Amino acid sequence: MVRRAKEFFGPKDIRDLKKLALIEYKEHLEHLNLSPKSVKNGIDHFKTFLRYCRDDFEIIDSYPSFPKVEITEKSIRWVGREDQIKLLEHIPEEDRNIIAFLALHGLRPAEARALRVKDVDLGKGTIIISSSFSGRILRDKRKGRGAKPVEIPIHPELYDFIASRVSQSLPGAFLFTNPRNGQPYSANKLRRIWENVRSKAGVSRELRLYDVTRHSFASQLREAGVPIESIKDHLGHSDIRTTLKYAHGKLGTMRANLEKLSLNKVVTIPRLAPEENLNKNIK
Repeated sequence: MVRRAKEFFGPKDIRDLKKLALIEYKEHLEHLNLSPKSVKNGIDHFKTFLRYCRDDFEIIDSYPSFPKVEITEKSIRWVGREDQIKLLEHIPEEDRNIIAFLALHGLRPAEARALRVKDVDLGKGTIIISSSFSGRILRDKRKGRGAKPVEIPIHPELYDFIASRVSQSLPGAFLFTNPRNGQPYSANKLRRIWENVRSKAGVSRELRLYDVTRHSFASQLREAGVPIESIKDHLGHSDIRTTLKYAHGKLGTMRANLEKLSLNKVVTIPRLAPEENLNKNIK
């Protein structure tokens, strides 16, 4: 995004920046055949740059308003518990712990990759989520503006593995490491693991690891009747509006409700004679 902005604006002085230039920049990104989300990310990235120039460096007093980028919200893809279990059976044994952790705790892969032994409290049975990978860079903050560290309980099915890892490792060691090189899992490695699973299972390329873990975690909880406020806490969302994307999880309950209705078993209410109606009203 930095490269694209530099190539477009060149030596232009940001003190002379007009709204028309921002509109033209948006059109330039669109002509690169980027997705609407990528265009929006590029615009937002440049806006952040100008905000730094205004607030931190005091190079400018203000900047023009930015053009809006319309994004059609995609529906959340997820799988039910039985399908999820079948898919995870294709994962190699040595990689199963981190994928199972993602599925049972709903973390973002970048957050799970960044977990260290020191983040675990076996006495309380909890883990503090306070770091995240950005590509290959480990950052001591969670994803999202203003995101604060969150404490989550350890799922019983992963407790023994985590306790063993904690007892055998130094505090700074990563909780999940790639057994092939002893390093924390990279985003590319997790992607390749999932691509192999997807190929073996014969599922659509559109179904991502993120969908089968974090999205399915939230949707399955919603399907089970867990309040949306509790799901928000599990996912570490700061705004419940983000969590409301998973309201579709009530679909199973709604389907069960509809099954209580039928046009094949219509109960006929006998009609009363006029005099019976009159007597009934008097009573």
